[in-house]
Amino acid sequence: MANIELDGTNKKIKVDSGDLTLDVPGDIILDADGADVVFADGGTNILKVTNSSSDVVLQPQVDAKDIIFKQYDGTTVATVEDNGTFNVPTDKLAINGTAVTATAAEINLIDGGTARGTTAIADGDGVLINDAGTMRQTTVETLKTYIGGGDNTPSFSVRNASDQAGINTNSATKITFDTEDVDTDSAFASDKFTVPSGAAGKYFLTSSLTIEADSGVSNLRSIDLLIYKNGSNYDSTQVSTDYRNNYNHTGAVSMSLILDLSVSDYIEIYVKVLDEADGNDSIAKGKKCVFGGFKLA
Repeated sequence: MANIELDGTNKKIKVDSGDLTLDVPGDIILDADGADVVFADGGTNILKVTNSSSDVVLQPQVDAKDIIFKQYDGTTVATVEDNGTFNVPTDKLAINGTAVTATAAEINLIDGGTARGTTAIADGDGVLINDAGTMRQTTVETLKTYIGGGDNTPSFSVRNASDQAGINTNSATKITFDTEDVDTDSAFASDKFTVPSGAAGKYFLTSSLTIEADSGVSNLRSIDLLIYKNGSNYDSTQVSTDYRNNYNHTGAVSMSLILDLSVSDYIEIYVKVLDEADGNDSIAKGKKCVFGGFKLA
């Protein structure tokens, strides 16, 4: 039978063998006015529980050792490590029953300090997003495409390589641009610009036309440049001339505007001339007829 000794001199309760069980009908209360409860093994302090202004502090008492939390079967679910990190093993972290998984790169959002705005960004860099409650990673390039990229695309610039004849007097005639200098999204076709999928927004549009009377004398009185949206005249501008009995029988007109366009909206350029020489058509002068635009970032 084990013997229990009360060592008043050293303030100890000593048992000469086996375990010591405190079995009371109420609670076991450890009341230490010194604010510390220390757990020791063979005279070596292992863990200290401290009252710090009513905050509870758990602190290992052996250097380079950790505090390890384990479940019943011995599986480690978290470790307070000597380097100051709280390490949760893979698949052991959950919020409201939902497992949270991540790579080290996703968890370590700030790496190497608190500096901001000093790292160059490339299209292939990863961006962490919240996708309906699920954290996912996408690329800067994908995000740039979604928000318009800040590079004013779609953009296009077209012109005529040769003259376009058959511009009838006092009749709106579509300009058939045949040369593309810029078409970032392949959105210009069939002599019109069509807003591609995912590219709705405000667009800057501009056009300039030079028209020549197809006759030996000057008969041009006016030139109208018309911007058509979805098949109907949206806006126009006019230049009036009076080249009668003058060897110069050409005129130029230009126009720029900003339009709010939706996906599948399309824009075309038309011209209407007034030529006092009945039966004579006018000519749209090749490279001097241009049309272009871009989405405002």
